[in-house]
Amino acid sequence: MKYRYLMAMICWLGLSGCGAVIKGEGSSATHYYLLTATATKTTSDGALPRNRVRLALEPVEIPNYLSRPQIAYRQGGNRLLLEEFDLWAEDLDQGLARVMVENLSRLTGSDQVWRLPAHQPKRADYRLWVQFVRFEMDTDGRAALTARWRLRTQDGRETENVADMLGDRVDIQNTESYIAALSHLLESLCRQIAEKMPPTVLASERSEFGKGGGGTRSQ
Repeated sequence: MKYRYLMAMICWLGLSGCGAVIKGEGSSATHYYLLTATATKTTSDGALPRNRVRLALEPVEIPNYLSRPQIAYRQGGNRLLLEEFDLWAEDLDQGLARVMVENLSRLTGSDQVWRLPAHQPKRADYRLWVQFVRFEMDTDGRAALTARWRLRTQDGRETENVADMLGDRVDIQNTESYIAALSHLLESLCRQIAEKMPPTVLASERSEFGKGGGGTRSQ
């Protein structure tokens, strides 16, 4: 009789334990974060319109150590902290591309900015390649961004640059402020790229660059 009572108690405790795991009782809550587009739409201010520019963004490249759901913090030159309960709501490379398209669309005043590969092939005036080297909090509590980028016309002309940026210091315990700082750095990168684009694309140039389809990026 005692044996049966003991076994019943063990089973009840086991089921209770499973319920606690399923419900998440006693564990930290998981939070999911998104990068956001922070650029504001351009105004004319007498400048030439850019709404004729067509820009295709190639798949964004990120280092392998950032290709994970956990949000990363730099702790020293060779050490990273990965937050167990602070996660990206989407793959980081996809989030970067999504926000860059929106920022560049606002900064150029163009509704013809898209990611590659596109569902329907389009001819672009420019193709943009971006490789992120760093995109995380540094040891001083500042968001850090390092990226190589290349802007290429369809006739092969290229503009290349390296962006190395630091944001303001934020509270390392405030993940939302950290993500907001990264979003602002991403806007600064897009602004740097947009400033290298001419204000408008002449119809004659578009006709010339549009021949032969999209082309491929040279290495």
